[in-house]
This record gives sequence, C-alpha cells and structure tokens, in this order.
Amino acid sequence: MAHNARGGARMSDYILAIDDSPTVLSVIETVLAGMGHRTVVARDHEPALARAREAGGAPRAILLDEAIPGRDAAELCQRLATDPTLARVPVILMTTRGQADDVEARFAHFANLVDSIGKPFSPEALQAVVSRVAGGGASPPPGAWREALSASTEAGLAEARAFAALGYALAGDLDAIAMGQVFELLSEQRQTGVLRVVNTASHARIELVFRGGRVDFAAAVGVAEDLMLGRFVVETGEAGPEKLAAVLAERGRARTPPPLFGADLMARGIISRDALVRALTRQTSELAYETLRWTSGFFHFRRDAEPGAAARDAALQIPVDRMLLEGLRRVDEWRVIEREIATFDEVFVRDESKIDELPRGTLTRDELAVLDEIDGRRSVRDVVRRLRLGSFDVSRIFFRLRRARLIRPRLPPTAS
Repeated sequence: MAHNARGGARMSDYILAIDDSPTVLSVIETVLAGMGHRTVVARDHEPALARAREAGGAPRAILLDEAIPGRDAAELCQRLATDPTLARVPVILMTTRGQADDVEARFAHFANLVDSIGKPFSPEALQAVVSRVAGGGASPPPGAWREALSASTEAGLAEARAFAALGYALAGDLDAIAMGQVFELLSEQRQTGVLRVVNTASHARIELVFRGGRVDFAAAVGVAEDLMLGRFVVETGEAGPEKLAAVLAERGRARTPPPLFGADLMARGIISRDALVRALTRQTSELAYETLRWTSGFFHFRRDAEPGAAARDAALQIPVDRMLLEGLRRVDEWRVIEREIATFDEVFVRDESKIDELPRGTLTRDELAVLDEIDGRRSVRDVVRRLRLGSFDVSRIFFRLRRARLIRPRLPPTAS
C-alpha cells in the first residue's frame, strides 16, 4: 500500500544537471550519455527551472550543485518540493568534500533530496549514484549487449570501488535485496555505522544508526505523520496532543534553529527522560518496520559514520532479532490487509443495520473509535491522521471491520 506516494507529473527520460562549471556539466553529460540518459544542463537555478518546464515532463532526477555562488541550493530544493511538476523528482546534491556535516544539517528535512555525491567525483561514482536513483536510462542500441556482457564484471568491480571510495561498506537495490537480510548481516557482523534507506516511489528516506550490531536510533524525512515522534510521546501518557501542538507552533516561530524536539520537551519539563526513551524506542522500531515493506529504492551503509548528537544521546541498543520478529510479522499482515484496502485514499461507508445487530461489548475501544470516524467522506489516511494512531494499527482495524461486513468501500457516483 503506497500510502506515502504523492501525485505528480509525467516523468520524462532525461536528467537535469545544474552546475556553474561548464567542465563539470560536460563530464556529467558524457557519463550519463554512456548510461543511456539524455541530459539537460543549466548553469543557474532559474534557467534550470525554465528548461525543465520546456522539456514537456519532469526529469528522472536532478543533479544539483550545492555551491553555486550567490545561490541557495536549500531554497531551490524547497521550490522544487512545492512545484506541481517537479515535486516528485529525486534530487542528488553535488557537494564539496569535507562539508558533509554542514550539508546534512541544512538539507536533512527535504524529502526530495535522496542522496549526495562529493566533488570532484569519478565517472564510476556518478554512475553508481545515478543508477540507484534514476535507473539505467534508455535501452542500448542493437548489438550493444555483447559489449555490456563482456564488461559486466569490470562494471561491477568499478561500482563496488566507487561506493567504497564514498565510504559505503554495503549498498544495493531494494528490489534485489530484502532489508531483513541487510539487518541480519549488520547484526551478525556487529557493525557500527549509519544505514540510509531511500524509497524512490515516495521519496521518503530513513536512516538507522547501528552500534555493535544493535540499533541506537532512527530518523526520517518524507514519511507519514503517524511515524513522527509526537505520536509516540503522546502514547507514553505524559503529554497530550494539545500541549505538543503548542510546542510545535512555538518552535515554528523561532528565529533561530530550535533544539532537538525530544530534548526540547525534556527541557520544558513536559516529559521525563524515561518517557522520551520509550517514545524513541517505539519510533525507531516503527521506522525499521517501515523499511522492511519498501521494495522500490536503494540503501547504503556507511561504516563508522558519525551518528550525530541525537543518536549519541538516545543510545537505545535495540536488538535486531527482536525487531525483525515483529517487523516481518507485520510485512506478512500488510500483504493480507492490502487485499481488502488497496490504498490509504480509499473511502468506506458504514453498514448501519449490521452495526445495530452487534451485541454490546463486541467491539474494542479502538475499533469503536475507528468506526466513529467512518462517514463516507474521510479516507483511511484521514482517519489515521485524526486518531493519531499508527497506520498499521488503523489498517488492521479497517481490515477486521471490512471482513465483518460492518463497512464497505464507497461506490463512485454514477453519471446521469
């Protein structure tokens, strides 16, 4: 169920590259042409937006230079994210080496930014990153398969070397390697580092921090609201949604970057340290479960990467085997649920006669809460948002109510 997917414009078979250096643009065009991609280039932001609109469709990906003089790449990312034509296009940031911490801080909240590459980069490194985000490009001409076959081993080694040069100890595509296997490998080898998982269908990304084979922390951009920390803080019982909403509004008005949300709540005396750890543990586990469902996208693991202050403070040390046991069970349940609920945009109506026949006490409190929200207008997504429950829990309840014939899909209106 692609509940995070957003509507978007038709995708075209080209890559948009934005860089003020003609040399860099020439290298990009040459490398991408060898991959079967057509490249549209621009040396500034405004010409790039104009050329994308003139191309007749959104590009497969955007390569964006982070350091064009007099231009703010973060501002452009924001503009792209709100553009009806370009909002779904994944952005690869081209950065200056040694600026990783600053770039991460400035761009971490942009859902459309899915990966980065340091300059100067090798052709192999550019090929590896673009292939992960945008695929291999157009089909090669007849007869080209022989050359590709003879070079396949060398290409594989080149890609491996490129990822190693970028500091990645492990990388792959989600349609080829299940995330459960990646978790098991990192756990068995007691690895320490950061695992980044990108969903190219929804442009969401989740990062999990491993230490000694256990999970210390997780952060995400572009995921559903029910996976944000606030929901899990409310579940601890120490803070209500109204109080959290007031804090979020105040943080939104701040003139300087506010502290981390969890630390801010503790500093205000709204929650205790124990409650914050419980909320972070729940959120981290739920984010890991979410990655297990993704089949479109890619991942990479950077060994011994700097985890950041939030991960160091959390130090959750969640065992992977326990996480996998629950996560894989949920994956199996999702497959069953999706037979009845194809999308979170589906709308259901109540069967009042069958509901009235139920003996008192048949339904649980959560089932009654979901049933009360079903009115023939609200989608499953709307109900999740209004109840501040997890999408998995709400979907299970919809599934049970559907199987019990207490609700049914709303039929589209017929034309007269």
